[in-house]
Amino acid sequence: MHIAVCDDNIADRKQMERLLGRASDRRLRTTGVLYIDSYGNVEAVLRSPMLYDAFFIDMTNGPVNGFQLARKLIDAGVVAPIVLCISTIDYPSVIEAALSKVPEDVTEASNHDILRRQLQKQILYLKKPIKVNELDEMLNHAQGLKAETIPTIELRGEKDTLYVHEDEILYAVKNGNYVHVTLTEGRFLDLLSTLPNLYSQLVLFTHFILISEHCLVNTAFVEKLSLLKITMKDGASFNISPLEISRVKKALHEECRS
Repeated sequence: MHIAVCDDNIADRKQMERLLGRASDRRLRTTGVLYIDSYGNVEAVLRSPMLYDAFFIDMTNGPVNGFQLARKLIDAGVVAPIVLCISTIDYPSVIEAALSKVPEDVTEASNHDILRRQLQKQILYLKKPIKVNELDEMLNHAQGLKAETIPTIELRGEKDTLYVHEDEILYAVKNGNYVHVTLTEGRFLDLLSTLPNLYSQLVLFTHFILISEHCLVNTAFVEKLSLLKITMKDGASFNISPLEISRVKKALHEECRS
């Protein structure tokens, strides 16, 4: 699991890092290692929030407190559990006050009702100093949710950011200073990035493969492989680097077996 710690108290932040490091050691042979990123300011944690399976937050000294950061994460599309660590701010009371201001809508799928359920279910609490058994309960909860959740991929364009699933990306092609990503339903997005950077986001997923320094494809959408060319189900075709042909054939063979 990937965990984000955001705390503007350096001593508390370091202590949480130590506690999570020990928890990672205990879980090494069961649920696996914990990858921990630690932040001391709001801007940093908001850069790539969709990477994380859980957040442990306590912000008390800046213009944005822990609850306000939680709201920003929810507004950004985060669905992972957000654990507010209680020190000087009584977060449960703050959220109770916030809930009292959310209008009572009639429809269950209204934005107000969705927000209410997110505040009630997505935000959890831990009292400082953190107790090991209570921290383990939060990690178990996050692990359970992760097992049930289909992971998303963050695609940042100049104006828009999309969160998509693996089976929504057909292929991506280098286009000058951009990477042109073709998606299902006729959608596309130009990323101000490099193809290797995009591929580094996708290596944890099973279907993506670089076929050259200019192109990566989702093997689930490959229609045909010829000598040094690959044709996609939407009719697009790309040349394959001779250095990559054996790896591409192996990936497609594994795709056919799955």
